[in-house]
Amino acid sequence: MWSDESILELLMRGGAVGAFLGLAVVIARGPFAPARVTGILFCLAAAAHTLTQQGGLGSALGASWPAVWAFSAMGAGLFWAFATELFGDRPRLRAVHLAPSALLLVIAVSAVNGVWPKGLWLAHNLVGAALMAHVLVVIWSGWRNDLVESRRRLRGPLLAAAAIYAVAVIGVQVFEILWRPADDLSPLGAAMLFALGLAGMGALLQAEPDLFATAAVLPPALLPAAAALSAEDAKLAERLDPLMRRDRLYRDETLSISALALKLGVPEYRLRRLINRQLGHRNFNAFINQWRLGDARQALSDPAEREVPISTIALDAGFQSLGPFNRAFKTETGLTPSEFRASALGSGGKGGARTPGATS
Repeated sequence: MWSDESILELLMRGGAVGAFLGLAVVIARGPFAPARVTGILFCLAAAAHTLTQQGGLGSALGASWPAVWAFSAMGAGLFWAFATELFGDRPRLRAVHLAPSALLLVIAVSAVNGVWPKGLWLAHNLVGAALMAHVLVVIWSGWRNDLVESRRRLRGPLLAAAAIYAVAVIGVQVFEILWRPADDLSPLGAAMLFALGLAGMGALLQAEPDLFATAAVLPPALLPAAAALSAEDAKLAERLDPLMRRDRLYRDETLSISALALKLGVPEYRLRRLINRQLGHRNFNAFINQWRLGDARQALSDPAEREVPISTIALDAGFQSLGPFNRAFKTETGLTPSEFRASALGSGGKGGARTPGATS
């Protein structure tokens, strides 16, 4: 005979599973993107974790149980992959981004079949906690530079979700491993999962089409027509251009969107909207780096600067160090700075790629 508490818990778990599966469907609606793939995988893992915390479902699920259990074991790693892809603007999904999930699965399988289960499960949860801590850093550190309004709105809920996961789920499981046998999560835990799933679904249903775009700069198809811009925004664009082109504010390595907005005498939200919706940049660093890389390409293509060290060119353009410059340059051009210089000067050309919008 089932108690009222058991029925409530079952309903909560069923609701949580349905919410996460519904969220997966919402995320899947659209073109391929790394954040879509990892988001779907995380939703499946969250639904699986909800199921594995309900005792007695193994036999009911039959042959599908190993897959459900595996997804559950990889949950923290897939949440990490989703968050870092969503906020990282990476152009493609690489297998290494799923490595933490694979590590968690290996540890979980070893714990089930090994001779030191408590220690391995503790390690599994500690790795999960470390991944959640990194998610917190990623979400928080990129908040101010994020220009995609729908994604900025998601940072708060995902920040809270990561913290809740780290404290509530991992904390409870570590306590169970160390001090008492593992039990099912309480109805309160199931209710938290249900609420989290519904909150995530609601947030993504309100998201803009470019939320899952695959690059730091939006494709033209996702940009609104220029005619949609207000007269105030058009004037703001006219004031912004000379600050970058003539005054070269991008060379200030400490330049932030708040400082630039202050320089223009406008609220930050207006500047964010302009850079995102007219110029197509998904984060402020991408906007600034476009100018810095154009400056560097121009210098590397100039025979008069043949002997200037690449590190000097990078620092003069506004990069804080050579490493980030090299990575950004290779991503932008497909060549290292040295290869680009050799190609440009070897052909005898003076006018390699110019800073954005420059005229001859």
